[in-house]
Amino acid sequence: MPRRPDPRDLPAEHVRDRMSSYIYGNITVLSAAIAVDPEQIERGAAVLTVLATAVLTYLAHVLAHLVAHGIGADRGADDVARRESAVVIVRNANPIATSGLIPAVLYAAAWVGWLPSVWAQVAAVVILVVRIGLVGVFMQRFSGTRPTFLGLWGGIVLAAVAFVIGLVKVVLTH
Repeated sequence: MPRRPDPRDLPAEHVRDRMSSYIYGNITVLSAAIAVDPEQIERGAAVLTVLATAVLTYLAHVLAHLVAHGIGADRGADDVARRESAVVIVRNANPIATSGLIPAVLYAAAWVGWLPSVWAQVAAVVILVVRIGLVGVFMQRFSGTRPTFLGLWGGIVLAAVAFVIGLVKVVLTH
């Protein structure tokens, strides 16, 4: 079974794209997780909401990057190089698609009655905020430096900003 590459072994541009996708996907799903109400969770609609948010955001991101990578493309580039570029774009966007998995599982657990809907929602939001909050530590690790308190603090600030963005998006759009 092929091993996942260590992010430290990837070109910096790929790691940057993946980190961007990770943050963007988690913020987008965080907005969806905040926006659902307990009734949607109890009906199962919240599962579809967070999964659709993640998958559709992933598809939009991939499409945008595929189009953008056509700007200034080498006219002599062969089909193999273009396919490899497309594969990299798709792979680097995967964190967007996976950002909705944990909230969907929590909402599904509440839907079948294993968790109270409010607990599922609070857990989904907290987990997404914690995932974003760990970005500072991840960035240091992927940069080859030892994680520090400053990296953790930067992640906490990022998580707070991301939560505010998610909350404002919900307030302004729902």
